[in-house]
Amino acid sequence: MVVQMDIYDLMKQVNEWVKEILQDNYVGVYFHGSLRLGSFNPNKSDLDFIIVVKEKIDNEIKQLIWDKMLENEQLFPKKGFEFSVVLEDNCRNIKHPIPYELHGSRDWIERYKEDKTIVINDDYKVDPDLASHFNVINVPNDKMDFGKPSKEVFSKVPKEYIIDSNYSDTLDCVEEIVNNPVYCILNLCRFYALIRDDLTLSKYDGGKWALENMNSNYNDVMP
Repeated sequence: MVVQMDIYDLMKQVNEWVKEILQDNYVGVYFHGSLRLGSFNPNKSDLDFIIVVKEKIDNEIKQLIWDKMLENEQLFPKKGFEFSVVLEDNCRNIKHPIPYELHGSRDWIERYKEDKTIVINDDYKVDPDLASHFNVINVPNDKMDFGKPSKEVFSKVPKEYIIDSNYSDTLDCVEEIVNNPVYCILNLCRFYALIRDDLTLSKYDGGKWALENMNSNYNDVMP
């Protein structure tokens, strides 16, 4: 049975699970995505968060984190969760693509259940999407930060890293716009707002920005 929690109660609970597992290695949990940008929809959005640690974590800790999220999967929104565990040093001294310790999401659940070693291992891993996630975390929102304040943990992400981080998703939208027009059009709008005006917007706000800032000839294509 699916029993979803109030989203803020769930955020607090996720933080408590992480603190209990990490103990002295805990720095904080930082929520990003649509929730941080004010357009979260429990029926369409997943819960996105970054777990920051002081030191590298071993495979036992990685499995504890993954198993805790799976154990409570029914509490998350319909679309599930997506998280990464990142070293604090890699949040301050940003290089692109950003290294990470562990990643988890609904798309990885079956792979994890089939063979944990695909996800739980000591391989050096990087994720180009993290530059975009870090950029969203740099949008001030104290309700989204647990542990050390995000402004003390995350450095400003160079714009070229953010653009590169979003580029592949933008190319996918160009190819998929007929099959998924609402998502793709709004995503392209917010990407243009980033390039032109250095704005970090949700898809919803990207659409609003486009209506106010782009040629009105395009208004009819807005979802």
